[in-house]
Amino acid sequence: MKPIYGLLVLFLISAPVQAEQHPVFEVSNASFSMQDSLLLLDARLSIELPRYISIAVDRGFAVPLIFEVEILEIKKYWFDKKIVSLKQQYLLHYLPMLDSYVISDVNQGQRHYFESRDKAVASIEVIFNYPMLDIGNIEPDLEVYARMRVGLDVDELPLPLKSSSLWDNDWDLQSKWFKWEVDQVRP
Repeated sequence: MKPIYGLLVLFLISAPVQAEQHPVFEVSNASFSMQDSLLLLDARLSIELPRYISIAVDRGFAVPLIFEVEILEIKKYWFDKKIVSLKQQYLLHYLPMLDSYVISDVNQGQRHYFESRDKAVASIEVIFNYPMLDIGNIEPDLEVYARMRVGLDVDELPLPLKSSSLWDNDWDLQSKWFKWEVDQVRP
């Protein structure tokens, strides 16, 4: 009977919520640096989880977080062409037996444990020297730019949370794209 009670509580808290006064997810800054010919990502994110997401994590649901980075070629008469696309996926969840919050790096298969939800979220807000690609793979005469966003990975939500998102868009949260030029790091 308890699992049903938990789902009922989660369903009730996932009812439409008033719009947030400020962005829940935001890319504050992003840039590339170079190490030899390897392009490295440095970024600062701002993540403020709404109450209903925090409750879902505390109830044992793994909430999928993601940041996406793309490098695009500028096209004058058509849509810009995507040259590189990277998705970094994390799972935020709570382990009651250990009384700790976990950030699972899905791409690298690593887990990091934290004593609070805030510390777990803060651990992914700063990205430093994240390897992207060899800059030699981008043709030097192309006009390119990069963009990045952060948010929830709605496709990877656990089924009970995914089904509650059919009625409203409270779970479809992403930042706006943050854009910057790539030309300054070219050799």
